[in-house]
Amino acid sequence: MRIRWVVTRRSYFLLLMTFLAGISCGSAPAPDKTVYSNTSNKELKQKALQLVKNIRELVDSYNKKDRELMAEYDKKNKPEIRIDERKVMREQWLKESDAVHDSAMRSYKENYWADAVLIRNELYRRLPKRLNQTNLSPIYQNPTNVLGVQVIADHLELISKSLPDS
Repeated sequence: MRIRWVVTRRSYFLLLMTFLAGISCGSAPAPDKTVYSNTSNKELKQKALQLVKNIRELVDSYNKKDRELMAEYDKKNKPEIRIDERKVMREQWLKESDAVHDSAMRSYKENYWADAVLIRNELYRRLPKRLNQTNLSPIYQNPTNVLGVQVIADHLELISKSLPDS
């Protein structure tokens, strides 16, 4: 038992040393390099426009669900219903609407957020400085609602179309 522990510990130590040697020899990527750094302008533009399409599908899906919830609420919300019942219905609608919104934002963060930031940064690196809009940086870093996600999609489309193909 003790011999296995020593062998296992030694194996982990050798693995760690190999990893650290690899990093110190320059096998780690440069800090300003990303997965998009070596792509061509044409390929980067295609990836950006595909991301825009995916983000817009997410936003459209959210809008559709939200409209359905609102229509359902409007059908039930009649003046002849007691005020306390209407209040309960409204609270339920708000709860369901918030859940749909939270789900859309979670999906954006999990699936598209990192690519949106990386692609935007790479596009800015390749485009003339006059096209960089630093005022949108907080929206990219932390979109607070679906409207902000829509702004990101619109902006990514605009700057990706400004990138020359060559």
